[in-house]
Amino acid sequence: MSWDQLLEPGVAVRDSPLETERFGYSTTRLTIGPGRVDAGRLLATIEGLAADLVVVRYDAARLELAGVFARSGRAVLPAGALTYWEKPLAVAEPSRPTPPPGIEVLTADTMDAEVVSALVQEIVRASFQDYGNHYLANPLLDPSAALAGYQDWAVRSLNANPGNVLVLTDRREPIGLATLESGADAGHLEILLAGLVPAAQGRRLYGSLLDGCERLAAARGARRMVISTQVHNVRVQRAWARQGLRPFAAIETVHLLDRALLLASPGKATDVRCRGVTC
Repeated sequence: MSWDQLLEPGVAVRDSPLETERFGYSTTRLTIGPGRVDAGRLLATIEGLAADLVVVRYDAARLELAGVFARSGRAVLPAGALTYWEKPLAVAEPSRPTPPPGIEVLTADTMDAEVVSALVQEIVRASFQDYGNHYLANPLLDPSAALAGYQDWAVRSLNANPGNVLVLTDRREPIGLATLESGADAGHLEILLAGLVPAAQGRRLYGSLLDGCERLAAARGARRMVISTQVHNVRVQRAWARQGLRPFAAIETVHLLDRALLLASPGKATDVRCRGVTC
């Protein structure tokens, strides 16, 4: 979910056909943006939704909303918080360290379309297969389907605009990628997905990928770069701090699940743990 969507005031409800098809449960996204929200109306909105699963996102500071969710009659599954970081960008392009020998960041529109599509899926699979995303909080959802969702998201970004996908290469060998989206007002560039294959991790090459994102953002006239991750993903946040980013927001995620579905499928929670996924 983009930062622009989280800034929409009031309560926004969107059906999610992609997640419905992927997981086999009807899914709706509910976002609570800035501004006053009437608790009674919010509760009525939640109770009026027919979806099996409602994925709710809201400012983590709004602790009073937990009581509204608990009164809804649905099972409430805390699914972790997202932390958002930013880096203001100078008008003039700042000086940056020279990348290590052989390291390049290329836009996908300079590469063969079919080749880069396969690369995007493979890099996302390798770099996100152990990512502790919010879907893992829900015992009804298949973790492998969640990973496929990240791959699909990256490919959709590629197909929509190859110039919004950066590929990090080491002596022409792709080792990482980032998918990007310009803010609605063009004032910021958001990094939606960014990661390196495991063999490239621990070599301080992630900073080169972020540097490529920053260069592109500056070239487009953006005033800041924005990125997010699950709050428990401390390792990547340390890399962001080294790159000069700083935290500015935290967004809570909650799954509101049809209680009957949860109680009728106790075995699926065991299935998830047996896959070796770290929840």
